[in-house]
Amino acid sequence: MREEHVLSENSFTSPTPFASLTRYPPGAPPLFCLPYAGGDVSAFWAWRQAFDGIFDVRVAMLPGRDGRVAEPGALAPELIARSIAAQYRTPYSIYGHSMGGRVAFEVVRELRRLGVPAPECLYIGAAHPPERQETLGRWTGLSDEDLLDEVIHRLGAPAELRTQPEVKALLIPALRTDMDWLRGYRFVRGEPLDVPIVAFAGAHDGEVVHPVMLGWARHTSASFRLHTLDATHLFLATHGEQVARTIAAGPERQVAADEVHVWLADLADLPDLCAAVDELSPREAARAARFRQEEHRRWYVGRSVLLRRLLREYGLDPGVGELRTRPGGKPYTGTELTYSLSQSGGLVLVALATGREVGADLERFRPLANEQAFVEGALDERERDEFAALPEELRLHHALRTWTAKEAVLKATGDGLRVDPTLFGFAGQRPGVTWVPDTAPEVARLAEWRVTHLPLGRAIAAIAVREPGFLLRFETVRRGRLVRQGVEAAG
Repeated sequence: MREEHVLSENSFTSPTPFASLTRYPPGAPPLFCLPYAGGDVSAFWAWRQAFDGIFDVRVAMLPGRDGRVAEPGALAPELIARSIAAQYRTPYSIYGHSMGGRVAFEVVRELRRLGVPAPECLYIGAAHPPERQETLGRWTGLSDEDLLDEVIHRLGAPAELRTQPEVKALLIPALRTDMDWLRGYRFVRGEPLDVPIVAFAGAHDGEVVHPVMLGWARHTSASFRLHTLDATHLFLATHGEQVARTIAAGPERQVAADEVHVWLADLADLPDLCAAVDELSPREAARAARFRQEEHRRWYVGRSVLLRRLLREYGLDPGVGELRTRPGGKPYTGTELTYSLSQSGGLVLVALATGREVGADLERFRPLANEQAFVEGALDERERDEFAALPEELRLHHALRTWTAKEAVLKATGDGLRVDPTLFGFAGQRPGVTWVPDTAPEVARLAEWRVTHLPLGRAIAAIAVREPGFLLRFETVRRGRLVRQGVEAAG
């Protein structure tokens, strides 16, 4: 083992020098790290021991900080990529936090253009997807003191920064360098990365709310996973060791009491699941045989097999027996584990929780078959007025947000068709925040449920739980990912 807290051996010949923080055995895979705006090597101090013997943690030393205070120059992902290309060894991974996540994304794209083998994984922390504007890029006109106030109040930086002139003298120029890059950044669409993306979000992050980070799933053709921490934006300082443990150990198949695990599958990409009729129960097999359209039959088989394989991942093995339900059809596992399943076309969503009920609903964005019937059968009076006042182009999104919220609540309670959906509603509630039902007296019990929407690109989903909220763990299903009878599934 050797320990370095100095520049890597070719720091002065590489376009961007890196500092190596950890003790590591020869051949340990590098984890290249890119800090948040204004951040330096110290942003990753929590990882000095956390990855000992696992990764060679190397932090980019960006212009205007660390040993480069006097060096002019803007951020340049191309130079960072060339530096990685000059010193990488496979396998390697990249982590970027906040602004560093966007830089890391462009670094991986540049490595692809250079023909360098892709990283094993791209880790993104607290960063908007690249097509969205970063807030920090809009702060370039603020005075130094106002900028510091925003960083403290909105990003969670320590308030002590105001009384540390020597730190301010270093931080402000670095921040402005990074803000200039963010302001000038323009996302150019291209092929998704063939690299798994694992994202981390803070549940109390006021700038990058955790559902927004689901947008990163659109930028990979490999797997995507999101972990939500009970933290704010700069969680490397407060939860750095937890992030390191998650990276080192991979996903846990136990749902903590404050979590909901959500899986999304596109059955068009999972032909093995849709053909695994031998994994169906007798009742499921009989139902599958009654479908007239082959596509619908395959979707039914795929969603049924997906659910059974997921339950095995979480320690339940239903075999080919019938899955149990409570009166009214609500799923029942006989354990603390609860789940809810929703399907829209070939998309399937499964939500799992421990020790509490959960409801999930998923709807693809497609025109309403009968708008008038939807309005009369699904919306309460206030919702109908709100819907009628919307421009035509906003009605579909509004309708599906409302409907998924109602369906998620009714699935969580087990009421299903027994409660008229016009007896409760969500009029006046904005996208991007937790929704709380406004109920008629006869269904007042529904007011204790809380709905979180998940934007999924071509679809929208809603998750309903009772108070308090939950930490989201989201994962996409890819071919070969789930276990079949104890053997890795073919794909």
